[in-house]
Amino acid sequence: MKIKFLLIILVVFYNFCYSQDNIKQQKSIDSMIIVVQDKGIYANKGSKEVLRICTEIYYQSKEIDYSNGMIQADMKMSEVYLNEQNYKAALEKILQGKSLAKNENEYYLLSIFFIQEAVVYSELGYIKKSQKALINSLGLLNRIPEKESYLIKGFVDRTKAKNIQIRTNSTKDSALIYLYRGHQEIRKMGSKNPYKNFLLGLFATDLAEEYYLRNNYSKSEMFLDEFKKVMSQENDQSDFIRYYILKGNIENKKKNYTQALEYFDKALELNQKYKIYTLTLKDIYSGKAESYLMLNDFKNQAIYSTKAKRITDSMAIADQQLLNSMLDTNENEDLFIDNENNNYYLAAGILIALAGLTFYILHRKNSKKGRVEEKLPEQAPKPIAVPENEKSETEVEALRELVQLAKNDDKSFLLRFSEVFPAFNQRLLSINSQLTHSDLEYCALIKLKFDTKEIARHKNLTINSVVSKKYRIRKKLNIGTDENMYTWMLNIG
Repeated sequence: MKIKFLLIILVVFYNFCYSQDNIKQQKSIDSMIIVVQDKGIYANKGSKEVLRICTEIYYQSKEIDYSNGMIQADMKMSEVYLNEQNYKAALEKILQGKSLAKNENEYYLLSIFFIQEAVVYSELGYIKKSQKALINSLGLLNRIPEKESYLIKGFVDRTKAKNIQIRTNSTKDSALIYLYRGHQEIRKMGSKNPYKNFLLGLFATDLAEEYYLRNNYSKSEMFLDEFKKVMSQENDQSDFIRYYILKGNIENKKKNYTQALEYFDKALELNQKYKIYTLTLKDIYSGKAESYLMLNDFKNQAIYSTKAKRITDSMAIADQQLLNSMLDTNENEDLFIDNENNNYYLAAGILIALAGLTFYILHRKNSKKGRVEEKLPEQAPKPIAVPENEKSETEVEALRELVQLAKNDDKSFLLRFSEVFPAFNQRLLSINSQLTHSDLEYCALIKLKFDTKEIARHKNLTINSVVSKKYRIRKKLNIGTDENMYTWMLNIG
């Protein structure tokens, strides 16, 4: 009896000590979270140090099963990766954080994760998936305090505007309407919120960029002035990269090429200092190339044109396979809309669908025979044998190399393809400048006469995924439904 009593005392003492250790470790983790949430963290420590601290937060939290620490770490890491435009890594952290936030009913953080997910899909050209993530985010608003909802609504509108810009090159006011509405939501945030000026600056540059694209340079400069006003006192000046790029582009339009170069150099200096917004280098180099061209400095124009093209040809190729697999597994996610009758509506919908299917089957059985077969999916034309003497040995070897790289799903495939067919991508981008690198890779495979099954096999995707991708590319390039996509690609470049 005494032994049992002693064991009980030891267990209670152990649990008490373990609980105290957990509380102490949680406080240590919370102090690190406060550090990484500081708005000047990038300027003070840099992205790599932020990632290091977040990794430490995550694994220390995991060790004691502290969900909030893991969620906060995932959110900050996904933010860093988004800033670096590393969408593969960002999406991994977002999906991981979403799962944790759902389990813990952290609706505000979950809503932010949905917006981050929407931004990733938007940047990669998956507009419908982006819109679905935004719907999920808005569906959580009735579970979020009003003072926190302004940021959610503002960023949802900002991403909707981005989706409109990607989907169409028209000058309709839809994107502006969303940007203005989002701008107003951010203004509703409390004056003591440390992020308010940063967010107002973000929307100011968005509006400046939209007006620049509409050739309204006075309005663009007005919003750039607003950005400078709200951001000039901030410790983190990394968002001035976009500011200086826009200023440089406007000066190029005004034919003030020397002034434009000064702005692009300031943007480049900040880019090298903060090492984020990697893809802005392309815009900086392109702007400088235009300035030098108009100044008749053809040597420097060639140097910066080459630098811009090198970035264009090489970015985002490595991410696509993982992203496609994530997109497939994330396809059927439930929306977060409060409705107690959702399950009943779902059941009723299933019953109606079953009834419709039964009717359809009976109708088919009773229909006339000899119906025309459905049109099969478009297939690649059979390769035409070309006599060896009609192609140089170098060309034949280059084509063999490309085919092998494609079959191995090699990361360098698109870059090598651009070297063999230098005009191909430029022709496609001249038709639609919003083509993603994934789109260009698929177009290259089609030009090499890889059929749907081959693309699916070599990229480890489902046939349906490839068919859907080809359909989206057909729409982006305005290829008629009566045109053979393979023949069309063969005639390009």
